Amino acid sequence: MLCRVIPSIPSASATPHRRAKWFLQFTTTTIIITTILLLTMISAENATTNALTITTFNILAPVHRSMNDLNHRESEREDWWRPRAEGVADYISQKFSNSDVILLQEWWFDERFNTVFDSVMGDEFERVTERRPGPAGDGNEAGMTTTMRADGMCCLVRKKGKLELVKSEKVLTGPQRIAQIIQCRERRSDGEEGRNVLIANSHLSFPGNQDPIINNQRQANEAGIILDAISKASAEWGRDTKSFPENECLEVVCGDFNSDSCGLAAALVESPPHNFVNCASAAALGAQCDVGGKVNIGVTHRNHLGERVSVDHIFLRLAQRNEVEKKKSRFQINRRNGVTARQQPQPMRDRSAALAFGFLDAKGTRILSVRRGNIHLEGSTVLSDHRPVTAKIAWPRRPRPKRKEVLSSAIYMNVTRPLDPLEPAWGIVD
Repeated sequence: MLCRVIPSIPSASATPHRRAKWFLQFTTTTIIITTILLLTMISAENATTNALTITTFNILAPVHRSMNDLNHRESEREDWWRPRAEGVADYISQKFSNSDVILLQEWWFDERFNTVFDSVMGDEFERVTERRPGPAGDGNEAGMTTTMRADGMCCLVRKKGKLELVKSEKVLTGPQRIAQIIQCRERRSDGEEGRNVLIANSHLSFPGNQDPIINNQRQANEAGIILDAISKASAEWGRDTKSFPENECLEVVCGDFNSDSCGLAAALVESPPHNFVNCASAAALGAQCDVGGKVNIGVTHRNHLGERVSVDHIFLRLAQRNEVEKKKSRFQINRRNGVTARQQPQPMRDRSAALAFGFLDAKGTRILSVRRGNIHLEGSTVLSDHRPVTAKIAWPRRPRPKRKEVLSSAIYMNVTRPLDPLEPAWGIVD
C-alpha cells in the first residue's frame, strides 16, 4: 500500500528539476502519513483515557452457599464465610480498582459482611444497596411484605472515577426478586453539568421449571419490567436535566441473567424497539468479522446442578430522550400455563451493522473491549461460582456548540444615517 503512495526514487541521471519534484512529493507524503498515524494514536489514546469501565459480578451470598451438605449454609459460621468474603473484597479491590462502576449481585445484608468490604474498599468506592423483599403474605391484607430476604443488589461507584452517584431505586421484577436502577452523572471539572448514565443491575430468576418455555417467558417478562423501568427513569430524570447535550443518556443493563445470549431475555433486550447491544457479541464481531450469530463470552457460572454456563452479560445503548416514548414495551398475556409474558422479540431488521459491531453512534461512542475474570468456579477455596465480566466503553465528550452571534442594535446608536439610501453611513468623502 505504501509503495503506491511514496513516489519512486529518481535515477542518478535525472534532472535537478525532477529530483526537486521528487523530494517535494516525498516530503508531502511523509508528512501526511505521519499526521494520520499520530491522529490515530491520539484518537486511540483519548478513547482509552476517556473510556468508562463497567464490571458485573455475582459474588455468591453466604446464605446461598452450601457447606459440607445441603443442611448447612456458609452464613451459619463466621469462620466459614469471613475468609471468602475477605478474598472477594481483596480481589475486587485489586482487579477492578480502575472500574468506574461495579455491579454486584447476591450482596449479603449482614453488618459484619459490610464491615469486611468497607475496611478494604471504603476509601475507594461509594456503595449503595437494595434489599430483596421476603415471602408474600407476611404483611397486611393488601399483600405488603414486612420481612426482607438476607441478600440483594449492590452498586459500587469509584469515588475518583469518571462518574458520581446520584440515586438508586428498587424495582420489583418478581415476588421475591428485584432489579436495582442506578443513576450516575458524568463528573466534570469545567463546571458544566455532566451527562446521565442509567444502569440496571439485574438478577433474573433461575430456570427451575421443567418446561423451558415457562422459564424463558418468565425471564423475558422480568427483563421487560427492567426495560420499562430504565426507560421510565430516563424520561423522568432527563426531564430535570438541562445540560448539554440535551438528548443523550448512556443506558446499561447488566448482571446475572441465568440464561445465555441466545435466551429469550437477552433477545428481548437486543431487539427493537430497545436495541441494546450485547458487549460480548460486539467485541467478538469486531475481532473476527466472520463470526455469525450470538456470541457468548465463555463460561461465567457453575450452577448448583454442576452445569457450566454463560449467563453474565452487559448490554448498552445510547438513548435519545425524544425516543423514550417509542421504546416502551408492550404487554401481552400468554394464557398457556398461566404465564404472563411480554411481546416476543422483534426481528433485527432495524439494527444497523455498525450497531452490531458496538458503534453506538457516529461520533465515537463504542465498545472498546470485554473481558472475563479467570477465577476457579469449584473447590473449597472458590471466591464465587460466577466470574466477573468487564466492559470498556469509549464515550467522548461532545464539543460545546458555538452560540450564534446576534448583532445588537446598540452598536448602531451613534451612527449618522444618511438621507440618501445609497450613501454609506460614513458619508461621502469629497
